[in-house]
Amino acid sequence: MRGQMKMTGRAVPLVLAGVAALAVGLAASLLWHRPPAPPELSQHTTWLDPPKALAPFELVDHRESPFGLDELRGHWSFLFFGYTHCPDVCPTTLGQLNAVAERLGGDQNGSPRFVFVSVDPDRDTPQRIADFVGYFNPAFVGVTGDPKALEALTRQLGVLSLKVQRDEQGGGYLVDHTAAIFLIDPRGRLQALFSPPLDTEAMIADFRALARYLEAAS
Repeated sequence: MRGQMKMTGRAVPLVLAGVAALAVGLAASLLWHRPPAPPELSQHTTWLDPPKALAPFELVDHRESPFGLDELRGHWSFLFFGYTHCPDVCPTTLGQLNAVAERLGGDQNGSPRFVFVSVDPDRDTPQRIADFVGYFNPAFVGVTGDPKALEALTRQLGVLSLKVQRDEQGGGYLVDHTAAIFLIDPRGRLQALFSPPLDTEAMIADFRALARYLEAAS
């Protein structure tokens, strides 16, 4: 029949060889794009998979500038909730975060931001917070707001705080509060939290592992 191609015996192996090469190429491509294995994290690090998206909130930082969800986007952030009159947990934790900040300052993932959120707005003015966080690291950001504005953030993260009256005449009190550190990714989502007892080396290793994994998986 006119126009009909005749396949010779020699052409058949060539076609089969081409099909085999294509199959090998597809298999190699699938292996090449296989997602990386999830990181192995320390026992005090809880990774949320999928991460928790945060709703907007409106607070102010220690310079009295607006601080909301947009300020958490574009970089990693470590959030810690406490108060400036805290006798032990807060100073210890901020000291540990300063050590983490110094180690992560030159990382290829970019320098994360460290944010201290006061759960004691009655006493913690922006100026007092500025003095407090600046003592540990001048790059740290202090944040506050009225109780309702604070609740818009703390409720999302499950952060609890409770005034404990100690001296009724002097008006002094302590505040029991959540001592975990919350890790927010560059898209403004809660990716992980670090629970006490906090370990500086473990936090650094876990953050680096998570950042590498999420970058490779994206």
